Amino acid sequence: MKLQEFLHSIDFKGVALAFERMYPEDKHMLPFLKCHFDILYHMTPVYDENANSQECRISLYYDELVNKTYLSAYPLEGDKWSASLCKEVIIDPEVIATKEEIVACCLWHTSFYGYTEEQLAETAKDFSVYRDKTELEFSQFELDNSLAELKRIGYENISLPSYEVVKRIVKRRANHTYNNWKRKHINKRVRNRLFRKEFLKISYYQYLNSIARFIIDIWTPDAENLTLEEICKISGSKRFAAYSYNSYSYGECDNSDYLKDLIFNFNGFDKDYIFSNVIICLIKPVDKLNLSDKEKDLCQTIYLLCPQGINKTVVKSDINLIRESKIIVGFYE
Repeated sequence: MKLQEFLHSIDFKGVALAFERMYPEDKHMLPFLKCHFDILYHMTPVYDENANSQECRISLYYDELVNKTYLSAYPLEGDKWSASLCKEVIIDPEVIATKEEIVACCLWHTSFYGYTEEQLAETAKDFSVYRDKTELEFSQFELDNSLAELKRIGYENISLPSYEVVKRIVKRRANHTYNNWKRKHINKRVRNRLFRKEFLKISYYQYLNSIARFIIDIWTPDAENLTLEEICKISGSKRFAAYSYNSYSYGECDNSDYLKDLIFNFNGFDKDYIFSNVIICLIKPVDKLNLSDKEKDLCQTIYLLCPQGINKTVVKSDINLIRESKIIVGFYE
């Protein structure tokens, strides 16, 4: 059976349950995995004679670092998605797995460089532009670029919070990276020094960049509900988290229903990073700027997460969006 046939033979809800069991540390990526699944599901397979292989072998892989055996799907990473869909899935005799588990494994590998075409392009840019930079240099470079872009669009007086103001949330984010390092064979003293000197600084730059990018992504001079004062509040936030999702409905359902399912049925918001106030930016095709009843309902449902806060909605257009929609949500206090 070819990979495309596997995708068409199962329901994503079963794949999501399998993914959570198999990759518990990555379950926060389920909304993106759902998008990735839908993209591949609707993609036209295209044979590529230069692909790494015309087969995808499902086998068992033992990871010595964590003393655990995983399913492996090889080779999928690095090949075009359209070509991977043509691959014949070959299952080793010792593998006992459901279709949902096999698909979850394949999706984990095909999404190695990104869940969407946009993320693939960003990864390719990172490889080409930033390949000679350390992660610390990269995070600072990204922040400098975002601040320069803010100035280009006329936002001159941005005042981002100091490390002392946001160190608690930065430490929580850095701890995730630190916990991953714990698994590696590295001296504890070295780990702790890296945590203090690099992980915290990287997380701080990434935190500031997330605020700057959010302002850039949602800003439009035509915004009716977003004043300069409210923009200033975002830039000085002591707590901030942003989420961005595209619909991939392919005309089979309403885009708002798709996004609502993505956010609320596949945990699109981390409950630990939902703060007092929320700004929602809906990005739509150029000819559909008025909010539909379902879009209003989607926004109201998100507002319920911050019932006592300042809740605003911004609507923008994007010529690249034809039938789909995009939502960007920022929680702050």
